[in-house]
Amino acid sequence: MKSKISIFALSFSTVCMVSSCLGDDNDTDVVYYDDAAIAGLTLGTLKCPSDTDSIDVTGSKYPLQIDQYARTITNAPDSLPINTNLKNTKFSAISLINSTNGLVGIKSLTSDEILYFVKDTPYDFSQPREIIVFSDNAKANLTSNISFSQDIPGTRKYTVNIVAHQELADDFKWHKLDIDNDIKNYKSVKAGICNNNLVVLGKTANGSELKALVNGTWKKVKTFSANANMTTDGNVVYIADGGKIYSSSDATNWQTVSADVKTILGICGNEMFAMSSNNKVVVSYDKGVTWTNDNMEDGVLPSSYFNFISTATTTNKDIKRAFIIGNTNNGAKAVVWSKIVEDDATRDQNWMYQAFSGSNFYYLPTLSNLSVIPYNKGNLLAIGGNYDKMYYSSDCGITWQEDERFVLPEGFSANGASMTVDADNIIWIVCTGTGQVWKGRLNELGWK
Repeated sequence: MKSKISIFALSFSTVCMVSSCLGDDNDTDVVYYDDAAIAGLTLGTLKCPSDTDSIDVTGSKYPLQIDQYARTITNAPDSLPINTNLKNTKFSAISLINSTNGLVGIKSLTSDEILYFVKDTPYDFSQPREIIVFSDNAKANLTSNISFSQDIPGTRKYTVNIVAHQELADDFKWHKLDIDNDIKNYKSVKAGICNNNLVVLGKTANGSELKALVNGTWKKVKTFSANANMTTDGNVVYIADGGKIYSSSDATNWQTVSADVKTILGICGNEMFAMSSNNKVVVSYDKGVTWTNDNMEDGVLPSSYFNFISTATTTNKDIKRAFIIGNTNNGAKAVVWSKIVEDDATRDQNWMYQAFSGSNFYYLPTLSNLSVIPYNKGNLLAIGGNYDKMYYSSDCGITWQEDERFVLPEGFSANGASMTVDADNIIWIVCTGTGQVWKGRLNELGWK
């Protein structure tokens, strides 16, 4: 009869010995513990199949997290690459707590039998598996008929879940929502995010109306004049209309301040930017209560399709970069301005005009209904015109090219469209003329 447990490999034991020396007494006292735990577990080299061959995956780059209370071990926060062969998972190292001669076993996939757990031996972890640590005393009391299902004193059981991504990092998937007739009939539209809800300000025959998509259902929130314009910072929606700025964090309850601004541009850090009635860029440090002219270099400001973008810098979390991107009344190239914004506003830099040089063949063209968002680690994504392509800039708006990862969805149709992006890196596109609403995300930006 095959025994449920036999001699375990000693390669996965931690030896803790306490020695005492009294006079000429050379005896060594070995401390035996009633409990033991896994202090560390490291993945070894794994294989990742491809179309033609396989590549090595260095498992140590994907640390395992141990929860001693829940008794779980997983690499879920940093999943292995897609198609990693989890049926041949190896572990290169393990360390134990409170063990001079403890042992580690693994539960069989087909029974309660406890098997050897040996370093650099392949195991099938395509599903969660349980392992058990035997303390010194538990090991001393082992008998041949012990199975994993028993509650064995002096042991600690863990559920080990090794996970790999189920999708390619660079894949981008679009999903289409139901057609909305109000959006279909808008003359123009501006989209934004308010506390992770999609909000749109649409121009109607009689003025403007704000709608919010809450739990999958559209609701009309508030009406404004035909000259109203909107921006959001992800948490609050701001609407400038008739010398006032209206703000709300839930698109239901509103606050109002008087402000002589023509177009509210956007928010970057603690600063709000707008176009004044005399076509100057102005800044407010108190959410629109007071305004001052902002410092700008010489250059041409956009006159239509204003887009304000705020991105984080990679060098310092206290420093952000703001962009104003739009069109002029003539010319084939869009207008790009940028500015460094710091938490300490006295250290802000001037707005800089980023003129496209004659040798730059990858400029952002003048596009009707131009819509620009920050995406993928502070880069920029733009659509407009006849909607035949998406333009991507990875160098702060200097060059704009097509990127095979970013393509408008099949069946996309719009007279005009507005893009926005939420805190989960989901891009939303709202389309007039057809009422289409799309959402999509680059796979890797959804991984937690």
